[in-house]
Amino acid sequence: MLAVLNLFRLALLFLVALPLSIFARNRAVYFFLHASGPSFIKLGQVLSIRPDLVGEDLASTLSSFQDSVRPFTASFDSDFLQKFLSLDPKPVASASIAQVHKAQLKSGEMVAVKILRPRIKQIMQRDISTLRILAKFLPKIFSDLADLLAQVARSELDLMQEAANASRLREDLKDIKGFHVPQIFWPLSSEGILVLEWLDGVPFSNKKAIKNSPYDKKEVARNLVISYFTQVYGNGFFHADMHPGNLFLLKNGEIGVVDFGIMGHLDKKTRIAIAEILIGFLNRDYDRVAWLHVDAGLVPANTKIQELSLSCRKIGETIVGVNVKDISVARLLSHLIKMTRDYQMDTRPELLLLQKTLLVVEGVGVMLDPDLNMWEIARPWVKEWAKKNIGFDAKIRDAFVDLFELARKFLRSSHVSHQDKA
Repeated sequence: MLAVLNLFRLALLFLVALPLSIFARNRAVYFFLHASGPSFIKLGQVLSIRPDLVGEDLASTLSSFQDSVRPFTASFDSDFLQKFLSLDPKPVASASIAQVHKAQLKSGEMVAVKILRPRIKQIMQRDISTLRILAKFLPKIFSDLADLLAQVARSELDLMQEAANASRLREDLKDIKGFHVPQIFWPLSSEGILVLEWLDGVPFSNKKAIKNSPYDKKEVARNLVISYFTQVYGNGFFHADMHPGNLFLLKNGEIGVVDFGIMGHLDKKTRIAIAEILIGFLNRDYDRVAWLHVDAGLVPANTKIQELSLSCRKIGETIVGVNVKDISVARLLSHLIKMTRDYQMDTRPELLLLQKTLLVVEGVGVMLDPDLNMWEIARPWVKEWAKKNIGFDAKIRDAFVDLFELARKFLRSSHVSHQDKA
């Protein structure tokens, strides 16, 4: 019943947006999603990194979505409040899924208290059901949208999952200089409330304050780049929503990061393939780049290597002749993703998240240091990583590890089978 009523609500909004679509279709879609409520605001943000679903132009328009909505009056349990010396009822940030309050523990530590919006789970479930109803009568895109919204619900409506994401990232980057992931206060956190260390700093979205800060901007940019390469290549687990509003320049000159609802995962084979593809482009070895695409399953196995090599050359020759520091890795990856679509391959969501993250890291890095050379900063790191993961010795080692794992699984399954028979 709620989904049916929601259909009427959305139909009215659609009629309001329709005249605008005659002159500016993309802005009309933006308006419709923004006016439709928190579920659709979040959906718009996710669609901004899915040009495979909505096209490049609309994805670009949606990328300007600001996850800022009217705050709500938060209601905290009295037992919960007793654990704090103070908790400001006025939020410091209010987004489509949750809002954040500043508080102080009785121990004196300052913390951020993130709380889900009232009834947000029911609202998102209602909107998912609405999209599934539409999918029965309208194009398949509505089914895809429902699936996307369901993915968002799974990843962002359980704040304990966000706590786990933050905890792992903090552990992964504990030895990385100049990049700080806040501590999680597990005993105070739950599925609907997340309590984490307060980050005292300036958001990177405040460009003027960042520019006027006293810290060495080149060093800050370097720390950002190294933290990114460590997340993506070192661990295959990366923060996939590192927009300037989620990054802070802390009072000690470090970079702080918040909002761990959307994380990217890359398996080792994909990480190695992407690294080798980028190296192949820089070396203008297009036949190898083509072969790597086939081997990694980025294009069909029956693709003609020479034909693919020419497609890669068409991309590569427009960029490899320029200064290395002027090469945008994110845009190169974007060209490659477009190319794989020409071969009717489904774009892998983790690569779209990677492209978005790359674009943000490059943008923030260049804001800090206009002469930023990502390749030069990362070269020693990548060289050491490549020696451990791409070289012949590494491949022999991985083959033995894979063989050992296969044998272990076989022995375990044999043991289980024997127990079942007994």
